[in-house]
Amino acid sequence: MLGWLYHRMIRRLETRYRYDASYLHEMTDASPGAFRRFVRAQTALRMRGAAPPGAWFGAMLAATLHEDCGPCTQLVADMALEAGVAPDAVHALLAGGPADPDAQLGFDFAAAFCKGHRVAADLRAEVERRWGKETVMALALTAAGARSYPLVKRALGHAAACTRIHLPHGEVVVAQPLEAA
Repeated sequence: MLGWLYHRMIRRLETRYRYDASYLHEMTDASPGAFRRFVRAQTALRMRGAAPPGAWFGAMLAATLHEDCGPCTQLVADMALEAGVAPDAVHALLAGGPADPDAQLGFDFAAAFCKGHRVAADLRAEVERRWGKETVMALALTAAGARSYPLVKRALGHAAACTRIHLPHGEVVVAQPLEAA
């Protein structure tokens, strides 16, 4: 009954970001209730706390990169740019170079806990020192939500091959998160 509305929402996402969301259309066709639950869960995981946009999107980029190196990463990069994160910061995070300190901390924290890396505790303490406990939770929840899109996409058989990420200053070759951590 609500499937038409969900498909319309998905088409808007696809048009806005030039993103193939066929896996979301498939989910809607198979079970509109599953799609509704998925979207509600994502909404619940999108809290920001006091995190600056660079840190918040840095965490989202790291978590997405942990699961994907293609279209989902491009989507998050486009959303970060749309939200005002500097193109140079997005490029640096994806390429493995140093970014502004806020974006770098959000990225490194999410990359560390996604991989179970030993530096996660130190990075968590630094996030809490700078922005408070609520922001630690916000970055953790954001990263958890960001990971779910590529996971669901892959589980439904829609995973894509790795692609280069396109940014305003050109393409970027993605480095593996935590190489510098």
